Amino acid sequence: MAGAATHTRRALLVAAAQIGTAVAAYAATPRALPAALTRTRIDDLVPETIGDWRFVSAAGVIATTEAADTEGYDQLLKRFYRAPGQPDIMLLMAYGNTQGGSLQLHRPETCFPAQGFGLSEFRAVALDFDTPHTIQARAFTARRDDRIERLLYWTRIGGAFPRTSAEEYLAILQGLGQGTVPDGMLVRISSLGSDIAASDRAIMRFVSAMIGMARPDGRELLVGQAMADALDHDARAG
Repeated sequence: MAGAATHTRRALLVAAAQIGTAVAAYAATPRALPAALTRTRIDDLVPETIGDWRFVSAAGVIATTEAADTEGYDQLLKRFYRAPGQPDIMLLMAYGNTQGGSLQLHRPETCFPAQGFGLSEFRAVALDFDTPHTIQARAFTARRDDRIERLLYWTRIGGAFPRTSAEEYLAILQGLGQGTVPDGMLVRISSLGSDIAASDRAIMRFVSAMIGMARPDGRELLVGQAMADALDHDARAG
């Protein structure tokens, strides 16, 4: 096991070095840039009322890093939502225009343990929203003292949804190979409480409502162009 872990770390370090070199070299060459948030704020793309939930505060949402919230990101959104008779929901979105080298998404499996949480009950989740496309997401439970937080999150790198750091590096390299430095988006939805099944149900209801209610440009940012186009087509057909 130790040998395998060492091999994995070595492979990730090599990939990181390749990405850093590629980004540095590519920065000096003409390229087709991906769509990015330049004149729009994430806050304007996501409604303050989602389903039965209403935005009440930005307090209580665990940051993406121990240091500055915005480290490595161009924009960050943190919201605490509340609904009568429903578990509270915490939403975090972090956007980086350029993914590569040191500018990468901070995966929750790293930032939560760094802040003293123990992680358990991992589950791979495939979100399709009744379209032919799939978002590869992850769910897990984070515990620290009397705080029990159930999380669902996904990362979008360009048009890919990597579940691991290795897949993230691969998505960045593929973007560079196609002539773009890809952007990146982290979407994290969580709920507090010891009833994990109830938290999972509330999170899924919230996610479905959020995707359905988002502005078209916000939906593309969250789920990628292919799924956003499919959802828009279904909405017009309906």
